[in-house]
Amino acid sequence: MNNIDLLKTGLKNLKRRKARTFLTVLGVLIGTTSIVIMISFGIGIKHSINNQMLSIGSLRVIDVNNYGFFPEMGGQKTVTKKEKLNDALIRRIAEWEGVEAVTPLLEANLKCVAGKYMSQLMVLGINPDVLEKFEFSAQEGRLLTKTDDLSLLVGSMVPMNFYNPKRMNSYQGMMMMGGPNAKPPVDLMNEKLVLTFDFSYGEKVPKDPMGAQPTENKKPPKLYKAKAVGIIKQSNNEKDYNVYMNLESVRKLIKENAKGQQNSGMMMGMGGMSVNPNEYQRAQILVKDIKYIDDIQNRLKEMGLGANSVMDMAKEMEKAANMIQMILGALGAISLFVAAIGIGNTMVMSVYERTREIGIMKVLGATFGDIRKLFLLEAALIGFFGGMVGIGLSYGTSSIINTVINSMSQGNPEMGGGGPGIASVIPVWLAVMAVAFSSFIGILSGIYPAIRAMRLSALEAIKTD
Repeated sequence: MNNIDLLKTGLKNLKRRKARTFLTVLGVLIGTTSIVIMISFGIGIKHSINNQMLSIGSLRVIDVNNYGFFPEMGGQKTVTKKEKLNDALIRRIAEWEGVEAVTPLLEANLKCVAGKYMSQLMVLGINPDVLEKFEFSAQEGRLLTKTDDLSLLVGSMVPMNFYNPKRMNSYQGMMMMGGPNAKPPVDLMNEKLVLTFDFSYGEKVPKDPMGAQPTENKKPPKLYKAKAVGIIKQSNNEKDYNVYMNLESVRKLIKENAKGQQNSGMMMGMGGMSVNPNEYQRAQILVKDIKYIDDIQNRLKEMGLGANSVMDMAKEMEKAANMIQMILGALGAISLFVAAIGIGNTMVMSVYERTREIGIMKVLGATFGDIRKLFLLEAALIGFFGGMVGIGLSYGTSSIINTVINSMSQGNPEMGGGGPGIASVIPVWLAVMAVAFSSFIGILSGIYPAIRAMRLSALEAIKTD
């Protein structure tokens, strides 16, 4: 028998037992759908993790801090030498393999006053030359340049933190203005701004209950006239809440504030973060490819510096997602295993019912190979049809689930309203593998019935009623 004859005979035999074939295919369909949907949930979780990581920041950025690295128990390398995060080290890091750009970040806590509104800002001094490489873009105005002095590049959410101290408590003001459709109380691009290390500036300071009088020779910190040159395009990460200034401008402010405190005998505490302006609290490194992240982070930790990246969080979350995917896949595989038993049962019953037919085929010249191929083909067809229909049902179920999740997320801002909610993802490779796997399961289930059919004696089979 040629392959065409085998295929026609196999399809005819399945069609002849419609009810049994339908029920067996139904079992494979349910099993295939279960395993595909379960795995699609795991893939959906991974997609969600990747989207969340990208919203937090670039996967190619490493955050470095000068606060020290504390080796974890049982595995991290011992710190041999504590390096200082200064200009010399920044230049060395820039020459490392895999580093595309690096910038120090010099922090200063300042109060900003815009007309009757004010806010406390964390101002970060940054190298303007690397802003575009670090994916800074302005939705209004422009980015910083090296010639800017006392110019601010403002995060999109920063204007929301301004309040009027004469109208309400500062915390109440910021909470009331934090609604989803709230408008910022101040237009920083068109306001005259004043920066100062004096956090009492513009507000009424309560009298000392002990009756102490201020010392005459104590002068308040200097006031600086500033301007906002740009608003950063919203990116749903830390850039939205920070204010950036030319690195040298921040260094100058910190030095002048420290000098003023020494001359007046005042210690503002918060002003300038009590830092050495020639050393940096933080730095950011942009690598050429994520494959360099682990090596560069290890080198930094060996220097006694803190180093972390979005990839650290992504790896941990991906491990958890892989575990969830394995568990869900195993649960779906149980259904397919039950379906495989159903295929085997159907084919064994087929052997008993077709004993005389098998004997006649052998007498007419059908070889053992033909008999084996026929039964394996019928089992494979059951698996194939069940897999194909199961994939169609899986895509439909996945679409319904995503539609429901999407409608729920749009109705609930805490679930990420406004963005598409995707819980189930079925890539093409999963669909192809599911059909191939269900067909393979069918073949495995048909091996024993095929062997049993081959071993039947032709004469004894013909005698069977």
